Amino acid sequence: MAMKRANGTGTVYKMKHKALRKPYRAVVTLGYNSEGKPLRKSIGSFATQKEAYNALSAYDANAPQYEAKDTTFGQCWEWMIEDKTRLGVNLAKSGYVYNKPKVEHLMRVPIKDIRLTHLQDIIDRYSDMSRTALSQIKTVLKSTFDVAIKNDIVDKNYASLITLPAKPKSDMHKPFTPAEIYKLWKLSDTDRNARVLLTCVYTGMRPGEIQKIKLKDVHIKEHYMIGGIKTEAGKNRIIPIADCIMPFIKEWYRKSSFERGEYLMPSDIPKNLRPALSVYLNRKFDDHRPHDARHTCATLLIHIGVAESTVKTILGHRHSDVTNQVYVHRDATVLVDAVNKLPSRDELLRDEFQALTYARG
Repeated sequence: MAMKRANGTGTVYKMKHKALRKPYRAVVTLGYNSEGKPLRKSIGSFATQKEAYNALSAYDANAPQYEAKDTTFGQCWEWMIEDKTRLGVNLAKSGYVYNKPKVEHLMRVPIKDIRLTHLQDIIDRYSDMSRTALSQIKTVLKSTFDVAIKNDIVDKNYASLITLPAKPKSDMHKPFTPAEIYKLWKLSDTDRNARVLLTCVYTGMRPGEIQKIKLKDVHIKEHYMIGGIKTEAGKNRIIPIADCIMPFIKEWYRKSSFERGEYLMPSDIPKNLRPALSVYLNRKFDDHRPHDARHTCATLLIHIGVAESTVKTILGHRHSDVTNQVYVHRDATVLVDAVNKLPSRDELLRDEFQALTYARG
């Protein structure tokens, strides 16, 4: 509840939407708009009510001098995080938590002293990261300066002038190498995101397709599921389950059944799976997208000699030969046999796969 002082001398209120290190906000009224609504300005967040009142007193004594005080980047960062939290933004998924260490050196610097060169230096320092990851860094910097502008601390958003590296001319999809798939297997021992990506690698599913698989459409004994989205050929198709990923499917099935869920994916899997996997890949791998796992499945199946008609059926692509399509759809064992030929965790270490390289395509 806000604690009011005499009219025109400002207000202190406590923010209660979440636990904050500095929950007391000091606000002054600058005037009123044409509709009679007050135009307010925050002069800071404070750990105690007393500190907030002292700040208001200092502001009342000499507002111009107070406004010239060194409001740091870190203070503006905290205000920005508060705003994002009020809006319901998932700070972890949006990159705010992950990218904070990259800007930690600016936290004690007065934001009015920060120029484009300081911000561009951060992007240049992490230039080996994917363009998506660099865009996230730019976004968190821009959001911090937006808050500073909103509070009349600075009048220019230098972060909006940051230059990102040019988009690579490479194709959209880049298969995971055998070494990268093996890395996913090692991560999967403790990491649910790695297990989801491996499921895409060994089934050819898109992340969105995994989320839409219903429990009633999972046939564990027969080693296949029914699902798929997008094209007519891809909808309600047979999705084979390779032996090596069966433990993942069984565990999800068990958890979701216990939760009385409708879908295979239990509640601990992010609802916005594709963005979550994108953030994860930015952290763990070099220049990969979630869809690359599906592309990896197709590339490996072709490499080990699986018939083109079978590969198309697994991925849900349309066949030019209708006879082939009907035959393969009727016999799920053909599809299961195909995915079981894909290299398992230990087989990825064999020379025949370790030497395998892909052209982007």
